[in-house]
Amino acid sequence: MFSLVLTVAFFCLMTAAVIPGVTGATAVDLGTARTFAVLAESAITDTTSSSSVISGDVGLSPTTGAAIVGFDTCTQVSGAGKTIYKVAAAGPVCALNDPATVGKAVTDMESAYSSANSGAPDFPVTPGEIGGRTLLPGNYSWTEAVSIASGDVTLDGQGDANAVWILRTTGTLTSGADRKVILINGAQPGNIFWVVAGYTELGANSGFNGTILGAGYITLDTGAKLTGRALAHTAVTLNKNTVTVPLPRGAPTAAFTFTNATGMAPLTVAFTDTSSADPTATITTWAWDFDNDGIIDDTTRNPVHIYNTTGTYTPNLTVTDSFGAIATKLETITVFPAPVADFTFTPANGPAYLKVAFTDTSTSAGTIASWAWDFDNDGIIDNTTRNPVHTYNTEGVYTVNLTIKDSYGAVATKLDTVHVTSPSLEITVTNVPISLALHPGVINTNAEARFYVNSSSDWEVTAQDSDSHNTNGFMTSYSGIQYDPATRLNHPFLVMDQVSDYVPISTNPILQKGNPEVSGTAYPLGVQQEVTLTDPVLTGSNVYRIVVTLTIASL
Repeated sequence: MFSLVLTVAFFCLMTAAVIPGVTGATAVDLGTARTFAVLAESAITDTTSSSSVISGDVGLSPTTGAAIVGFDTCTQVSGAGKTIYKVAAAGPVCALNDPATVGKAVTDMESAYSSANSGAPDFPVTPGEIGGRTLLPGNYSWTEAVSIASGDVTLDGQGDANAVWILRTTGTLTSGADRKVILINGAQPGNIFWVVAGYTELGANSGFNGTILGAGYITLDTGAKLTGRALAHTAVTLNKNTVTVPLPRGAPTAAFTFTNATGMAPLTVAFTDTSSADPTATITTWAWDFDNDGIIDDTTRNPVHIYNTTGTYTPNLTVTDSFGAIATKLETITVFPAPVADFTFTPANGPAYLKVAFTDTSTSAGTIASWAWDFDNDGIIDNTTRNPVHTYNTEGVYTVNLTIKDSYGAVATKLDTVHVTSPSLEITVTNVPISLALHPGVINTNAEARFYVNSSSDWEVTAQDSDSHNTNGFMTSYSGIQYDPATRLNHPFLVMDQVSDYVPISTNPILQKGNPEVSGTAYPLGVQQEVTLTDPVLTGSNVYRIVVTLTIASL
């Protein structure tokens, strides 16, 4: 006795370890017998007339309807389209005389019995007393009587609504009074098949699940309830019983939507459950594993989670319906590192009217979509190009602010400092005076006066007739080209005449070509040189002054 107990206990532990991989059991095809709650070949009896409640068809063949006893009013057969089928005219007047339909159902029942007996078992043979045990899906076989006496038996679907049990015995099947076949974790009565070579008896007030395919008779004692079918090659006897053909029940579907499938860490993601269940069931539990590491992180229906670390995550939702069936859904979330705003610039310091070139060196897991430059950090965006140039006209220390936005909508900022000192000039003007003998309408090809300017800052030069004798036209105005600071330059100044745009110049490469331009505001800072010009057309000599005005140019 002690050895037997140990053996049974060991088998239970071994079964729990082995069964999750079992896939051998498939549902038995009942054919047209699937609509029948009670089907027999020799007799059907409701011992207390019209006392049972049957949801499904009732049929007897090949014995005539005379062997259908206790169905005088047929009120125990309920549900739309539910019918008592018989052979020949004898039997309950409420029954339908349809030997073809009931005969085909009996043939299909016998085929189903044979098919269910043909598969190899998935587990070692164990004692036939299965009360108190939990059976996982698969094929079971016994060569002795099977009984549910010492306790209830539990069928565990392990969350699979399509799990199948085939439980066959070469002996009898009995259930004690008040004993039950309990279904958990998605197990469905329509996927349970008890294949019995001997007789079957369900005890008083017992609760049984599954289709009974019996070669012998099937008896339901007083008050027994069967969610399944009583399909016997011989007779079925009822006594104030409830027999219900199980309706197919769909497995739940796990589904969810979520915000921010991609983004920058820390990434806040709001999950919304959209799972569904069979109309006869409801979703009862939600288990969220946000990084699919096997640890449940949240059990609310619509959680919010923050991903603080970059990486690719597969959030896992597992739902369970009110019948214990389980479904799982996986999705993918990618968390990127934050973009980094960065830039270089040159020069980093210098005198006022400092022209600074900025070069963006920002990085992002996506692409940089926009640049916003605030050159003095006053909150006003000054430029939106990637690599701008900006001139600082006033002495001071300026904080440059670059804000970038990448293709994922992430924003980053970088600050740096430009130092601008007071403006300074280092100017040398060399005058090379010449005598001009100009006559109206005459071009003197030697009429050149050169002023050479060497400056460490941007500069302009302007010349004009100091006596404002514009009608004489010996002088005109000219503005030199502006140059970058910190470059030692040689730049010529040309004396212009009245007739041509400019006096023809030599091939000296330092001479500036181009039409003269009027300069902007000139601030007196420089030198002036008088040049005496003798004009034979005019009486006497005229003294003109060439005025060179040097300014710090505002670009």
